[in-house]
Amino acid sequence: MTSIKKIISKLFIPFILVVAIISTSSTNSDFEISKNLDIFATLYRELNQNYVDEVQPGELMKTAIDEMLKSLDPYTVYISEADIEDFRFMTTGQYGGIGSLIQQQGNYIVITEPYEGFPAQTSGLKAGDILIEVNGKSVVGKTVSEVSDLLKGQPGSMVELVIKRPATEKNLNINIERKEIKVSDIPWSGMVDPKVGYIKLNSFTMNSGNEVKNAFDKLKSGSPNMEGIILDLRNNGGGLLSEAVNIANIFVDKGTTVVLTKGKLSDSNKTYKTLNNAVDKNIRLVVLINGYSASASEIVAGFIQDVDRGVIIGEKSYGKGLVQNVIPLTYNTSLKVTVAKYYIPSGRCIQAIDYSKKINGKAVHYSDSTKQSFKTKNGRIVYDAGGILPDIKVVSDSLSDITISLLLKNHIFNFATDYVLGHPSIASPEKFELSDEEYNDFLTYLEDKEYDYKTASEQKFEELIVAMKEDKYYDLSIDEIGKLQAKISHSKQQDLQQFREEIKQVISNEIISRYYYQKGRILYDMKYDKDVKKAVEILLNQQEYKRILSGE
Repeated sequence: MTSIKKIISKLFIPFILVVAIISTSSTNSDFEISKNLDIFATLYRELNQNYVDEVQPGELMKTAIDEMLKSLDPYTVYISEADIEDFRFMTTGQYGGIGSLIQQQGNYIVITEPYEGFPAQTSGLKAGDILIEVNGKSVVGKTVSEVSDLLKGQPGSMVELVIKRPATEKNLNINIERKEIKVSDIPWSGMVDPKVGYIKLNSFTMNSGNEVKNAFDKLKSGSPNMEGIILDLRNNGGGLLSEAVNIANIFVDKGTTVVLTKGKLSDSNKTYKTLNNAVDKNIRLVVLINGYSASASEIVAGFIQDVDRGVIIGEKSYGKGLVQNVIPLTYNTSLKVTVAKYYIPSGRCIQAIDYSKKINGKAVHYSDSTKQSFKTKNGRIVYDAGGILPDIKVVSDSLSDITISLLLKNHIFNFATDYVLGHPSIASPEKFELSDEEYNDFLTYLEDKEYDYKTASEQKFEELIVAMKEDKYYDLSIDEIGKLQAKISHSKQQDLQQFREEIKQVISNEIISRYYYQKGRILYDMKYDKDVKKAVEILLNQQEYKRILSGE
């Protein structure tokens, strides 16, 4: 430990000398920076030398950096050497590994969904398999992050897994060759009506523009009578701004301004225009968004709305109008830092939260009083409303409290695992439905399981009781309170029947994923998708489509 202290002290002596030299010739602002760097360096050294227990200098520094950046905005982050691979996956969709989703259940890590066509799936791993060992090391009690790191590695290298498969007596050994995993940004595209195509886009990583273009070309060539296309950006958290421009370019001609960025430095002030001729600038277009559509998704949706190129359907988007650059640092680390805000063609910025102003440590949302109106190309009124407001609002159905509880407790997941053991195959996603008899089997499965929950009414009622006790009204109304409490208290058995159809749909979706993976989930959900149904209706009604975009 003494040698480490000496090394750290020697490293900081020249650092402090440099800071001192800088401070003697700097402006007042530079002096404040130099002074505080000096204070921090001194504190860091003394803490390391004097603290009663041994400290980890690297962890200590990372904590300091993370907390400092946290005071700015959630998108300005330090990327350590250990996190570089995860960041690379976020921007490229690529990593070296086996290609599977995992989750924690108690002390165990469970395979939740092998990616179709990738090593985990082709080697025989199944959803529900429990990981016991990775390369001879026990992973019982490990976290998802720790096991994920063990599963990743150089393409071509081998990883040996010991798994426990439900309903099998012995553990299974599976050897898997890692490969370069590139998860497609488009889990499914196809025709949802003889005249309407559909493309689901999950994220904006490198080459997603070409993926969307190729999917669109395939739909057009396979369905010459296609009159409309749905671009589904729901739950798409964004990604690369350049890919947002490329996707917009599919539907508008070369030289069209898609987005502008404005920041403190002149290098951050840029105008992004389309570079190629449009693939199809006349086909009717609907873009689907919801509250989880953010960043690049909002650029595409906002641009399409601003130039009146298509109809936006769904719910108000997230409201992330900030641009980040990644700046390389020493020792293979990086800083992802917010450098600008982006503005779509009408002139509006859709940022919802003002991180420069905080109340009690929390950033504030821009108020309604500060919202401004803008005009689209056709003169329609739009607002910088902290997100993109759809042209047609469709409110999605929210899951009931009991369904959420069953999901969080993994009862639906585990029931699906048991179901697959007794069913080698099922009907296609479009035709499969859990039968009433199978739902009764699920109720039997739940008999010895814990899944209690509080409804929104019960939570509000508890808050009311606390308030009444504070105001000294509780004792005066105790009888009425007891009667009301009895009326609103939920019954699990009653809820299992009341929300029977909803729970059956969620179970069916999970079961389908075991046979048809992500594509199956999308195809099944399409039967109940109100947004898609509304989009098809609008796209097939040429007169109504034009009326919406005309601003009449």
